[in-house]
Amino acid sequence: MEKVYEEIKKIYLKYSNICNILLLGLCCWLFLFFNLGGYPLIDVDETRYVNMSRDMMQLNDYITPYLNFENFLEKPPLYFWFNVIAFKLLNSTDAFAGRFANALLGAFSVFFTYFFGAKVLKSKTYGLMSALVLLSSVWFLVLSHIAILDMGFMAFSMATIYSAVLTLYVQDKNKKWMWYLGYFFMALSVLMKGLIGIIVPCMVTFLTFLALKRAKEMFKLIYTIPGVIIFLLITAPWHIAVFNVHKMAWFNDYIVKHHFARFIDSSMGLGRKQPLLFYVPIVLAGIAPWTMSFFAQMFKGIKSAIKDFKTTKSYKVLFTCDSADKKLLLFAIIYALSTLVFFSVSSSKLPTYALTLFPAMALLVGYFWWGYVRFDKYAKECKIANILHTILMLIISICAIVITIAPPESISLYVQKMSGFAGILCAWVALVPLAGLLFMIFKKKALLFASYVVFSLGIMTIGTFHILPFVTSFGQDELENFAKIVQNSSKKVELITFGFQRKYSLMNNYDKKINYIIQTDEAAIDEFKTISDKLSKDNEVYLIVKEETYNFFEPTKLFKGYKIKEKGEKYLLLVK
Repeated sequence: MEKVYEEIKKIYLKYSNICNILLLGLCCWLFLFFNLGGYPLIDVDETRYVNMSRDMMQLNDYITPYLNFENFLEKPPLYFWFNVIAFKLLNSTDAFAGRFANALLGAFSVFFTYFFGAKVLKSKTYGLMSALVLLSSVWFLVLSHIAILDMGFMAFSMATIYSAVLTLYVQDKNKKWMWYLGYFFMALSVLMKGLIGIIVPCMVTFLTFLALKRAKEMFKLIYTIPGVIIFLLITAPWHIAVFNVHKMAWFNDYIVKHHFARFIDSSMGLGRKQPLLFYVPIVLAGIAPWTMSFFAQMFKGIKSAIKDFKTTKSYKVLFTCDSADKKLLLFAIIYALSTLVFFSVSSSKLPTYALTLFPAMALLVGYFWWGYVRFDKYAKECKIANILHTILMLIISICAIVITIAPPESISLYVQKMSGFAGILCAWVALVPLAGLLFMIFKKKALLFASYVVFSLGIMTIGTFHILPFVTSFGQDELENFAKIVQNSSKKVELITFGFQRKYSLMNNYDKKINYIIQTDEAAIDEFKTISDKLSKDNEVYLIVKEETYNFFEPTKLFKGYKIKEKGEKYLLLVK
């Protein structure tokens, strides 16, 4: 057995790069693509963006994004273009096809992190471990399985930053190509998310080069002039074309409102105003199962910095980068902190924006584990982190079991629907960390690291087969069924929703404009009556309303002329 192990080790060392790429490819398939279409599109953003992509393809208009057959001018088009390409390549517009581009962008981020780490520290092992930390982080996994724009922005802003930093590590003759590649990715970042695709990469790059005393290299004309040309060749055509079509309406919506006003004016935050430290718990929870490892490394780094400061009596020691390791750590810290501060001071905050920090977090945590596995560094810190991680997972598992056995009345319905997979989830959350504890005791360091990756794989598998379908089982499935009934009607029909927020999952099975009436005040009631009377002259009108809303207004005869067509647990489908 020992001979077999040595032979495998010898083969791996000889073909380590190929083996690592194959391993990452397998992990990306398991983590990102396996059962990707096994659950419905999730309201609100996922159903919105996928249906916008379908509309773009069906209307054959690749300049103007549409939502509910109305102009949607606040987003650039690259994400929708990617989805259209996926639809055509896969010859389908189902959930798998709608998420395929997003998963592919996640895989791109993982592989780029591997090559970046391997180049910077000249260690394929470090590159592999950092890539696996990114891939197995829970927030990265969740957002790679939901069709939204943030994964694409994270991928291309990361690629821009990595390309710029790699100019410090390649031969002089290759520097210009890395800069040009950075401008190329920055252009894609802008077409994915807007002007923030310039701000974030340039901010991180400038601060990094400034800290490393290499800022002048960013402004050399041999790099900037061709780079700007590349950037403009990619970004300018769509911006010119969409302005020619919509003029100042596009400029005011896309540039003024959704870039500058939303960032600096809380009244334009579209209901997204949050506390200053909003992203801190999201990042710390999102990096799980590596959270305790991050804390351990952070405390170790702070302790080391304090010691160095006391020795030298100078703050400059904090920015001394006399080794590749220190340069990498300084870069990753700047990347994480500057991005965190930027999004924290914005008046508009969404949890998904935190994803932009995760490549930096993966580089930091990957360095911690690389030092432990390869050089037996941080043994004490790793031991404490692993014990705390195991205790935390056991507490979570025990609490979940208690709630499952004796659920509070307010959540009993949710617990009942989770009964089919709650036991498996609790067992996995408890047993895998315990196995990791055994690996730590017997000093199987690589297996201990692998146990964290396997832990995330199990959580994601349970998630795609059980948790995410569970999320759509509280009303969304009813709405999709109602939309299918309306769509299959033999008559000319119109659809109205009354008294609840826009639910774009209706568009999954209905390909006409939906008349959304969100409020239930006097103005909304008058609007509903006007639209209902107008549409019913020439069409069969269907109405979707919450059962509680229907019962509340029934005494006033608001829904006079409508009869119940279908009844669900939460919604009613009426027809007139």
